[in-house]
Amino acid sequence: MQWLFVLVVFVLAYILIISGKFNRSTVAFAAGIIILLSKVIPNFDMKEIGFLVDFNTIGILIGMMIVVGTLRTTGFFEFVAVHVVRISKGNVRALLVFFMVTIALFSAFLDNVTTILLFAPVIFLVADSLEVSPRNFLLAGVLAANVGGTATLIGDPPNILVGSASGFGFMDFIRIDGPITLIALLITVVFLDRRVFKSYRLMGDKLQRLASMDPNKAIVSKSSLYKSLTVFFGIIAGFLLHDLIGVEPSLIALGGAAAAMILSGKSFSSLSEDIEWDTIFFFMGLFVLASALQQVGITSSISDLLGSLSGNRIILFLTLYWLSALMSGFIGAVPAVTFMIPVIEGMTAKYGVPMDVWWVISISACFGGSFSIAGAAANMVGVGLIEKHSREKLSYSDFLKFSMPLTIMTLAAGTAYILVRFSF
Repeated sequence: MQWLFVLVVFVLAYILIISGKFNRSTVAFAAGIIILLSKVIPNFDMKEIGFLVDFNTIGILIGMMIVVGTLRTTGFFEFVAVHVVRISKGNVRALLVFFMVTIALFSAFLDNVTTILLFAPVIFLVADSLEVSPRNFLLAGVLAANVGGTATLIGDPPNILVGSASGFGFMDFIRIDGPITLIALLITVVFLDRRVFKSYRLMGDKLQRLASMDPNKAIVSKSSLYKSLTVFFGIIAGFLLHDLIGVEPSLIALGGAAAAMILSGKSFSSLSEDIEWDTIFFFMGLFVLASALQQVGITSSISDLLGSLSGNRIILFLTLYWLSALMSGFIGAVPAVTFMIPVIEGMTAKYGVPMDVWWVISISACFGGSFSIAGAAANMVGVGLIEKHSREKLSYSDFLKFSMPLTIMTLAAGTAYILVRFSF
């Protein structure tokens, strides 16, 4: 009956996470501890924790958070944001489109949560200057961040998980996920411009004060900026070449973090606020839950069930795509991918399902995560920032009404892409 106990813990954890009444990272971490204390995993010893928790994923997250933290202190992101405002020349629609594209680009090379945290203050500044609610602007930014993060290994947590499990590298993600990300971004920008941005087209005169700001004044120290950018681009180069140099992405990210701290003179304690500890412990709890599901045979049963479709690759891929998308949308992209990884591993090993199946999960999870507040960490962070800044309550259904049409369109584009790319 061990499988029943694990399944009950798993389901209860996700009910509590979706309810929003408890901190999601606390719930996931506590569920993982309950699993370990229950001895469901036979002969487990804490010395073997590395077999349960994917420290390659954890290392990438912590390393990139530290590097972004050092870069943030230089004023670089404010510098970029002010330039975007000036480029628009008072055209609000152009400004918002620039913001969406910029946010998507940054999300690809940072991560969507960090990008939203960095750009939210500027979005609020623009909304306050226009004397309108920031809700639509920041929600649009969240959706653009989720799309942009799909393009690379480090852009969205589901991709970090997929990359670690599959062995695919940074360039593989750009090569496979990059094209559909560009298509989805175009759909996102056009849709948001027609549905949201056009209603602000006559407010350009209110942006004159922002447009007159000097972006160079945002830079705290040019020397620190150059050092931080050198480290950042060095990490990206390392990701691109990691197959050739034989170094795992996590070591590259952590090495870059060490270099960034040495060059900036920062310590772990001074950068602790830049590390999203909730995300780290959320991942750790989920890894233990996923391992328990695998140990008691639940994931292998699902692998066998889906493996019966392996005779028709297209039907299998589309079934996995929409199953993963719906799970990602309503229980969260990270939990969905964490659950699906052992299922996919079982299918590739036992039924000879091609490795292309990993891209199905990557695309569907990243796009599907935009469905609801619970779908992605960036969604929850964005909603929290809106409520804190403007004191307006944003319900689950409010987010769903804003996000669902666009999410369905991007998922449909992803479906067509998979049919074209992997059916021959």
